[in-house]
Amino acid sequence: MNISDMTKYNIASPETLERISGRFSDSFKSGITDALELKNMRGRFWFIPPGENISTPHKHGVQEEIYYQVKGPGKILFGKGGEEVLEVPEGSVVSVPPETWRQVYNDTEKEHVWLIIGSPAVENDGIH
Repeated sequence: MNISDMTKYNIASPETLERISGRFSDSFKSGITDALELKNMRGRFWFIPPGENISTPHKHGVQEEIYYQVKGPGKILFGKGGEEVLEVPEGSVVSVPPETWRQVYNDTEKEHVWLIIGSPAVENDGIH
């Protein structure tokens, strides 16, 4: 197959997507699942203001995730009580299996942007 055989593609940018308030904090999210017509994975851009986080510590039942640090640097707490801190340089990717407790947070003075993609595409898979 060559590129001329491709009949459809979709593109999304954090600058053009609507920001929606997060459920557990003052962070914002922009879904890419519908915008990109994804079938087997789910994704969101997350915009985390200084001093905020994405959610409470959580893990997943079946969904593994990748965390791409778009604008940062960022930090991920691992463990139900945040026992381990991983510093993630801007432009880096972290893979997290479903059973691992995690929480992304911003302890800097500038907004952080993450792209988080999970598979399989299940809804409400988070365990808090």
